[in-house]
Amino acid sequence: MDIAAGNGRGTKMAGNAPNADILFVEIAANDIENSVEATTRQSFGDSVQMLEAVKFIFDQAGDRPCVVNVSLGTNGGPHDGTTLVDQGLDALVRAKPNRAVVIAASNSYADGIHAAGTVAAGGTLDLGWRTEIGKFGRELEVWLPGASQVAVELLGPDGTSLGTAEPGTNLPLADGDELAVFVSNRVKEPNNGDNTISIYVAGGVPGGDWTVRLHHRKGPAVSFHAWIEREDRDQSHFTGSLDNSHTIGSISCAHEVIAVGSYDAHKAKKPLSYFSSAGPTRDGRRKPEISAPGHEVVAARSRSGKGTTMMSGTSMAAPAVTGLVALLLAEARRRGLQLTSNQLRSALIKSARLNPPKHAAGSGTHVMGSGGHTLMR
Repeated sequence: MDIAAGNGRGTKMAGNAPNADILFVEIAANDIENSVEATTRQSFGDSVQMLEAVKFIFDQAGDRPCVVNVSLGTNGGPHDGTTLVDQGLDALVRAKPNRAVVIAASNSYADGIHAAGTVAAGGTLDLGWRTEIGKFGRELEVWLPGASQVAVELLGPDGTSLGTAEPGTNLPLADGDELAVFVSNRVKEPNNGDNTISIYVAGGVPGGDWTVRLHHRKGPAVSFHAWIEREDRDQSHFTGSLDNSHTIGSISCAHEVIAVGSYDAHKAKKPLSYFSSAGPTRDGRRKPEISAPGHEVVAARSRSGKGTTMMSGTSMAAPAVTGLVALLLAEARRRGLQLTSNQLRSALIKSARLNPPKHAAGSGTHVMGSGGHTLMR
């Protein structure tokens, strides 16, 4: 909040829109069940609360220009803008002009959470998945075209096959009365028509190097993308050659949102932060649209009264853009203009610096899709 609209009395540095009205909504999660069986029976998990929060803010704003900052995200999902959460965000932004939603692009560039490849016709392909034992479960998703026929076999860290889930089937594995592993091979996801393989390994299950073996069953060769869900404590990751592209957060892939990466403003060449997630989306759109200072940013420390804190992340970069969008919307209102989200996005990109890509990690060049990366002036 301080980065977007702080008055500067605590940090000696005002936010980008210090005169903006502020409305803060805390997305509580204490009413969400903490077991996989209970959570999967709920409609959206806690995602519906985020949509309700964004809608509440827009409802309170009425006809006033309004921009919502969302500094959160996850890795799972199709990354093509088709989830119900993506559609909900797009619908809220499109409902009226002079609205925007700005979302942090995620900090997963160097975490090894994305893999991609092609399963040859009649062949197999192995994905190595390294996990640690922990209190919370691990999740992995593989997304494939809807016309594909691919089975999935899961091998434990000791090399033992735990079974195979053919297309359209599930493979639950229990440890006594507790669910230990659940494999789902779902065909024709209703939102985009694609197939998705989901693997859940419960908390407490011993860690190690698992193998996710994809078996081609029918038709031509099949290309896929896979993601490991975000884990803030002990992030599991793919082993082998890394593909750092497509690491952008799930909800940052909505069509109407503005996704924001992070760069290091302390260095002369303003390089992208090593953690700043890269695009493109799985359907080939350029994301994030812009990058802003998110490396070692000093801002007000919540609950301290007058203290500050230094943090790094796209969650610090996003509110810098949120404040800038607030200024754009205020000026548009002064001029009697009605701006769509596309016009806002275009104005941001046109007013930014374009830096050519300077570095790469693994096999994914650290850019937002193709070309260079845009930096907020």
